[in-house]
Amino acid sequence: MRRAKVKPSESALDKMLGEASWLLSHAEALADYGREEESAAELARAAGCEEQVACWLDAAGRELEAVAHRVSAASCYEQLGQYARAVTLLRAALSVPLSDDYHRRVEQQLARCLALADKELRQTSPRITHKPAAAMRGDRLTVDRRTRSKHEFAEYCTAKFIIVAK
Repeated sequence: MRRAKVKPSESALDKMLGEASWLLSHAEALADYGREEESAAELARAAGCEEQVACWLDAAGRELEAVAHRVSAASCYEQLGQYARAVTLLRAALSVPLSDDYHRRVEQQLARCLALADKELRQTSPRITHKPAAAMRGDRLTVDRRTRSKHEFAEYCTAKFIIVAK
């Protein structure tokens, strides 16, 4: 009777590396077919895998490989428009000594993501000022058509503000 050949079991790291690679390829193929939503979902999953791989590689003392996977995850997040996450990963990647060329390319990607994050912030966030919802009248304050003591007013103001967009 013949025994079935047993493949050596893959490590969790190898499985995650394979999954990340497959997800990146699949996201690219979906994008090529114009299936943008599905592509974005796969890209997000790939980014998560790449982050996990980077963490495991760091734990195994393989810092340079971890950097490559952090940069890959950052590229995914950049494509998804999640610039803040990309910036965080790129800063972590730059904390490791890299070759001059690679360091320069990561710095360029970081600068691009920071500029896009700043642009996004300026476009989406109206300037906000806080203005207490009350008017002072002598020793008493009028808030919401009710007269309150200064103590009550202070409690009210700490709990509620009117936000005025400029």
